[in-house]
Amino acid sequence: MTASRQERRAKLKQSIGAISRQGMDLTAPRSDQLWSVIAATRILMDILDGKSPTRASDAAKRAHELCEISLKRNPSDHAIECARGCGFCCHLRVNAMATEIFLLANHIRREFKNDFDAVLARIRAADKNARGLSGRDRAKHHFPCGLLVDNVCTVYSARPSSCRALTSISVSTCERGFQGEEVQVLTPAVWTELRGAHNQAMWAALASVGLPSDGYELNHAVLVALEVPDAEARWLAGEDVFAAVDCDRPDDADRALKKRITDRLIAGALGKELPPWQSP
Repeated sequence: MTASRQERRAKLKQSIGAISRQGMDLTAPRSDQLWSVIAATRILMDILDGKSPTRASDAAKRAHELCEISLKRNPSDHAIECARGCGFCCHLRVNAMATEIFLLANHIRREFKNDFDAVLARIRAADKNARGLSGRDRAKHHFPCGLLVDNVCTVYSARPSSCRALTSISVSTCERGFQGEEVQVLTPAVWTELRGAHNQAMWAALASVGLPSDGYELNHAVLVALEVPDAEARWLAGEDVFAAVDCDRPDDADRALKKRITDRLIAGALGKELPPWQSP
């Protein structure tokens, strides 16, 4: 039986309250998990549909908060060995959405205003070393992220979802991979699932206001966000300020799948009937 608009709105309100307080529950029925993602979508849509000049970075901050709440609610069955000072994965290529890039740029301006030039120089150097390299070549040369100092992430609280979800249950495996071995770094399923769910909410929220959700190479994109005047405002106004940055765009099949996902989430976030799911 199809739910009425009133029933859908009530479910949305209930789900917004639940995910805001406790995060997403991966043990809940699939329909409830879907409504959690719809609720996260609506929360982010409301931010992006506002008037704040920092609403892109504000949305990224809220998305990270929701994901962290969800991670606490869904502990892994496997111990995660990632720890401060372990930076093997910080030598890999990282992509991040524009919202996350602006969050990082604003964090750097606020937290490093006394040594901003030094931070900018490190990011420039990292970008110069790695720009144009494939992910494999970058890892082979052991080029670190420009935000890594003494094997510690200097922007940890504002790090993008790609970094947040790249966790490992075996640091020795990460080290072997860093040394050039072909390894499979095992990440707990809950981290992968929650990162995917919260990224989907951000994709949908951005699509609802006509903004892209592509992933950009981190160092170059952060450099642009720090060097281009009013980059966030210009991006929010529709300007492609990251046009020169290497971008990870989906192929036609993935783009079609992404649109089906975002269409359903947007419909639910607006209290409309969900379009039927059709497999590709």
